[in-house]
Amino acid sequence: MDLALSPLKPPLTEANRFALLYDLDRLPVGARTEWGHLLADMLRDVPEVPEEHCKWRFRRMLHEDDTRQLIFGAATLLDSRVKAAFQAYVLLRHHEVTTRTGLAEQTATLGVLLTPRRGGNSPWDTTSIRVEGHLDLPDDELQLYRQAWNRTPEDGTAVPG
Repeated sequence: MDLALSPLKPPLTEANRFALLYDLDRLPVGARTEWGHLLADMLRDVPEVPEEHCKWRFRRMLHEDDTRQLIFGAATLLDSRVKAAFQAYVLLRHHEVTTRTGLAEQTATLGVLLTPRRGGNSPWDTTSIRVEGHLDLPDDELQLYRQAWNRTPEDGTAVPG
């Protein structure tokens, strides 16, 4: 993956890169092959979507101690809206885990998004985000994230459609 070599944009530092690589290294060895096949499948799948649409595919894993969450995704394109949507997805999933477990101060979530690249040395771009601890997200922001990413409302009833 490109995380080890990609340039870092502020405010990310080399320490952040090491934390990202550490989180990835915690992925169980047996799951790495499965995830590799899944990511290859995602990358084959997303370019088939018409240019005016965006298709997302995700896989998440929560470490057995509930303090490390790993999210891999693929999307059909990369622009400012996709980056913002991906960030919202990672922040929401981190918030949900920390709320459920009560382990906010010990918890970190790593999100990695792969998107097809038009030209260049690599066939895809890699976008990553890592968050940790308690996120002080305003209620209106959380509601917006839930509307965008959760398929059922919090009361568990199915969303029509």
